Amino acid sequence: MGSGNKEKVQYSKRIRYLRRLILTSVAAACLIPICICVILAVRYDRLNSKYEQARADLDWYRQRFGNEKDILALEDTDETPSEGGEDSSASAFESMDVDYATVDVSGAQNPEDIEGTRYVYLTFDDGPSIYTDEILDILAEYDVKATFFVCGKPDAKYTDSYKRIVDEGHTLGMHSYSHKYSDIYSSVDAFSEDLKKLKHFLFDTTDVLPRYYRFPGGSSNKVTKVDIHELMDVLEADGVTYFDWNVSAGDDRAGATKDTIYNNIVGNIPKFKHCIVLMHDAADKKSTVEALPEVIEAIQAMDDTVIVPITDDTLPVQHINNN
Repeated sequence: MGSGNKEKVQYSKRIRYLRRLILTSVAAACLIPICICVILAVRYDRLNSKYEQARADLDWYRQRFGNEKDILALEDTDETPSEGGEDSSASAFESMDVDYATVDVSGAQNPEDIEGTRYVYLTFDDGPSIYTDEILDILAEYDVKATFFVCGKPDAKYTDSYKRIVDEGHTLGMHSYSHKYSDIYSSVDAFSEDLKKLKHFLFDTTDVLPRYYRFPGGSSNKVTKVDIHELMDVLEADGVTYFDWNVSAGDDRAGATKDTIYNNIVGNIPKFKHCIVLMHDAADKKSTVEALPEVIEAIQAMDDTVIVPITDDTLPVQHINNN
């Protein structure tokens, strides 16, 4: 083959190579933006779903707490809840420090009064929320069982959360269906109807009939228009035990942080042998989720201390006894 033919062959090869290179570059230039758009679309869809769920959570709180100023005025005082926000009613009472010297708190014995193991019960109010699954993931990681005092949220996106609480061995408790103070505390009948509605809803959703209750605001709340003992009688007649708390995370207070939540819990647990810890499972309680791993680690490091869910054998911590 002559030199002229060889040059033609090499030239043809270079042309084909350049052609493939150009086609590959063009294809890549088209495909890369498409892939980026697909990835961004998927991420946007996920973020949008979380945003919509968070907005639904906050709307749920605003519907129940946003217009409660009149009914939430403390009895015999001029004090009213803080302005605005989804915590403007519930937190006004759940964040109040309980003076254990002036109220009758059963189960709040000091360590020297009882020998043996310290029992710590981690409880979460107000859920389910956008953080329920994350809380459950953390509990599973540390092999810890907790208690969830839930409200009635019939939206389908929460169905799996209710079921997961039960399926993973946690205790399902009740915290009223509506959590609307002006309704549930307006009369004995209203309280009874709310209780019945929540029990039926939770049984239909989880096949579990809950037996434990936490009053919104606690049994020592000053909101109820009827004698709290009458509401306790309703629970007792229905075979339901109510639980308050003797350790509060303070996560319902303005400015609560991961560190303050950790200190409020870990610093107060040594005061009691039976510690029922109040925390919240809500859309605006990210700091609670952030603090939870370190809280669990600190409790597990305490001598002769175990974390357990509320059961029929649990000594109730109650701000007001039904005597």
